[in-house]
Amino acid sequence: MGTVASVTRVAAWIGVAMTGMAMVAGVVFPLAPGAVTVEVPVEPYWPQFTNVSDVTPDHGDAVRSEITTVSVTASNLSMATRGLLAAGSAFSSLAAIAVLAAVIVLCSKLLAGKPFSDSLRRAGRIAASALALGTLVGQTLTGIGAYRAGEETLRVDGYTSTGDQEFPGFSPWPVPAFSIDYDFAPFLMALAILVVVELVNAGMAMARQKERLRAETDGLV
Repeated sequence: MGTVASVTRVAAWIGVAMTGMAMVAGVVFPLAPGAVTVEVPVEPYWPQFTNVSDVTPDHGDAVRSEITTVSVTASNLSMATRGLLAAGSAFSSLAAIAVLAAVIVLCSKLLAGKPFSDSLRRAGRIAASALALGTLVGQTLTGIGAYRAGEETLRVDGYTSTGDQEFPGFSPWPVPAFSIDYDFAPFLMALAILVVVELVNAGMAMARQKERLRAETDGLV
């Protein structure tokens, strides 16, 4: 048990270091002067190529293709957009660090021979709350920042087309859309942490009750 706890604690510390470096990069790069690459959600779109025929191979109408996300690299994003992207990355990284910190605390208590103290329940609740809220806030801020980046780089009010080119929409390129893709895996993990912590706490309470009953029985005898 001691070896497993020691290895797990070392791995958790390595995870904290790696996540911390990723967080610093995710905060510094958007805020630093220069180009920033953002995945921007757009309205369903597909390029229309004029005067194209006899495509080989002929896929027919069985496949419908759409572009819903484009990668935008821009150097003229506003500071508000950069701040949203940086804050979203920071919150998401801090959520992961909170869980790793809880693992480190638990491993330390195991090595100290006090794994089931009252602080375990508190640490578990804090880790689960930080994971759920941090992920929610991080994904929301990142989604808003990506939408603003799309508005600042892709949105057009009008254009002039030369030649015989015709476009089905009001823009010859993708139109930014407000869309936040929430990953629910961290929320399920947070619920799992809460359930495990409550089960351990219930087991601790039952063990204490049995010890108290045993002591009272021994006293009567």
